[in-house]
Amino acid sequence: MSVERLTAAARTLLQEEIAAAHGREVSFVVRADPNGALTDARVVARGTIDAVLALPGVATRGEMLIHNHPSGFLEPSGADLHVAARLHDEGVAFGIVNNDVSTLYVVVECPRARTVARLDSLAVANLLTESGPVARVLGTAAFEDRPGQRDMAAYIADAYNDGGIALLEAGTGVGKSFAYLVPAIEWARVNGERTVVSTNTINLQEQLVGKDLPILSRAFSTGERGVTFALLKGWRNYLCLSRLEQARAGQESLFDEGRGAELESIAGWAARTADGSLSDLVEEPSSEVWDAVAAEADLCTRLKCPHFDRCFVFAARRRAAEADVVVVNHHLLASDLAVRIASDNWQEAAVLPPYRRLVLDEAHHLEDVAAHHLGTQVSMLGVQRLLGRLERNGRGLLPTLAAELGTHTDLLGAASRDLLTRTVLDALIAARRWADELFGRLGRRLETEQPATPVLRLTDAFAADAVWREGLDVALDNLLVAFSKLRDGVETIADRLSIDDPAEMRTRLIGELRGVVRRLDASAEALKATLQPVRPSGRPAVGPSVRWMERRGRRTPNLTLSAVPLDLAPVLKEALFDRVETVVLTSATLAAGGEFTFLEERLGLSLPPSRVTVREILPSPFDFGAQCVFGIPTDIPEPRDDESGHGAAVARVLLELAHASDGGIFALFTSHGALRRTADAIRGQGHVGARWPLLVQGEGQRDQLLRRFRDAGSAILLGTDSFWEGVDVPGRALRVLILAKLPFKVPSEPLTAARLERLTEAGVDGFSHYLVPLAALKLKQGFGRLIRTKSDVGAVVLLDRRVVTKRYGATMLEGLPPASKAIGNWPDVRRELEEFFALHSIGTPVSWTGS
Repeated sequence: MSVERLTAAARTLLQEEIAAAHGREVSFVVRADPNGALTDARVVARGTIDAVLALPGVATRGEMLIHNHPSGFLEPSGADLHVAARLHDEGVAFGIVNNDVSTLYVVVECPRARTVARLDSLAVANLLTESGPVARVLGTAAFEDRPGQRDMAAYIADAYNDGGIALLEAGTGVGKSFAYLVPAIEWARVNGERTVVSTNTINLQEQLVGKDLPILSRAFSTGERGVTFALLKGWRNYLCLSRLEQARAGQESLFDEGRGAELESIAGWAARTADGSLSDLVEEPSSEVWDAVAAEADLCTRLKCPHFDRCFVFAARRRAAEADVVVVNHHLLASDLAVRIASDNWQEAAVLPPYRRLVLDEAHHLEDVAAHHLGTQVSMLGVQRLLGRLERNGRGLLPTLAAELGTHTDLLGAASRDLLTRTVLDALIAARRWADELFGRLGRRLETEQPATPVLRLTDAFAADAVWREGLDVALDNLLVAFSKLRDGVETIADRLSIDDPAEMRTRLIGELRGVVRRLDASAEALKATLQPVRPSGRPAVGPSVRWMERRGRRTPNLTLSAVPLDLAPVLKEALFDRVETVVLTSATLAAGGEFTFLEERLGLSLPPSRVTVREILPSPFDFGAQCVFGIPTDIPEPRDDESGHGAAVARVLLELAHASDGGIFALFTSHGALRRTADAIRGQGHVGARWPLLVQGEGQRDQLLRRFRDAGSAILLGTDSFWEGVDVPGRALRVLILAKLPFKVPSEPLTAARLERLTEAGVDGFSHYLVPLAALKLKQGFGRLIRTKSDVGAVVLLDRRVVTKRYGATMLEGLPPASKAIGNWPDVRRELEEFFALHSIGTPVSWTGS
């Protein structure tokens, strides 16, 4: 290759720097000018005689990374080719020179400047008209012309063209999924660039992949190019064929009796499943078995695995890498973000393939999901499960290791057996003992809280809590020592076995053992981060944390310790929103009081320089004035002043409405306690149970309850938090929605309390600037459960008069759909509701004299 492509100045700099490094390897970046000449050389890394770093992100599109081979032999090594392939994906060229820079070997040429084809926003919107391809596929009977959908698609097309961030609230019935998928598909068609779509709920993911994208694929695929899409899940959602093989081979020493049949059932399913994911299994396996066969990133041997060609994880990742649209959830997106922050990798694949176009549906959940993944967590059951993987009832990885070592008669094998029996198993016994002691003391400390609460925030004052002097310090120290001994012992034995005999089954066993001790190390770090955080000398990457412990689960109580970042705004801005070319944030609830300010501040979108280019509220096309009446009784006791009186009123109103509407009622609560009290109060009353089946959250699976509610047609369903959104019951099965009270967050909840304190320190009223906007968004979500189609009719009843008696009520009402209102004493409100029901042939109005 001609070295004359290097300008004289660039060539001289390369020669001088290589000489200054005494002939060792040096990495340079040069820029290609329009004529192909390589100029503006700079040093980016210096190495040894054999190697030099090729750091991600040091070169940008149109540049070339060059390094020298001191041997003068310029044929690229395997590592060179790996680097070259990675750089090619980033639009960066790769070359090799000898030490005197007399020869240049170009492995990958500089790509030509990429030309971006702009979308015609009007043309994109027209794809969603009655004469467009979507209407042709759906047919005239199923297609609905939605002006708001076309407007939203046009806004998004402009965002793809110009970059930036678009905030688009789309009311019920706008059809936001098609509105963002159509521009994404068109962008992929003309520019060959994928879009990642992230949702919060499984329901929406399944709708996108199972319904919407197949329709759009039929509409937009041509003979030359088909529309491609993929659903990507986290590693542990997929079966690992290698771990399954190992578990089956060692099941006698790994599992208790009775698990063998479960393992064989999974093996049979593995031979016929399409995607190998947990959701494809008819019956969910026990956590013990799935823990042993689920795919784990840190246990994966990648190309070395004999099952790599059939691997479900990499099949899914390959589909995602080639897809126009990749559907993920916020948890997976946040996991990807956490990995990129930790590894400073912004160009290559991490958990997700690299992307420059992102749609965040249900975007109002992003902050809380990101906080969970950028923080740390450890639980009692999690630690017990890890220790159980090592040994439980004489079975597990350590008994399997003992059996393996029993076949070794050499000195190294004998030493390893001795280390296993004397040190590792003793450390396991100690770890179990001190874990029970630590979580037991924390649990008893939680029970001393007055009033009794399942949550305790761990502030700086916790360092002086009496629980430390009573033995928590000893338990923590001894548990950390036991974890350390387990790790050191397992690593020593693993190193010896690797040297002794690199057999495949033994390699897998070693990998499993190392995977468990890595997780125990992570548990140790989480214990220290939550119980004894070290005050950093400098500001940590994600800022100060909020720490707490809580007891979860009624059937199997589990104590969990958590630490999550307090202020994610700067992290999300720097690590996500400033690094992605186009971001679309959408939901039925983004604006509070008609403004996006609250969301922008929480997510860092308001930090300068702001990249937000569009803020639009696309109203629902439904005629809420005619389809819905919104009742607000003003004589119901306030829940904060008279909790029992309010609860009794909720039960009474619910029963009266059941008589008036003949059931078809969905009642939403803000706490499980209030829900259970109402369920107890109305059970057995009148026709409840016989005429109106009573369905209560916690007494069946969520999807099962919803299916029974739809099928019954006259049921009463009581739900809490998870039912406030993502629930779709169109038609007459749902005709009355009761909102028991305004959905304010509990101010004492640790993360909420810490955020309120932060606002107070900044001189901001946390109630009006945090709690009220959050409650307004949640109220809007709950209200949105009722009217789902143009033909739906029904009533929403809010049993919290504060919405009309308090100043903040106007903010909450402002964002709700424009239904006709009935405000006044309950008898008057009920009369208006009955008239509305009679007008729409709902139920049979009766004279009601109940107290």
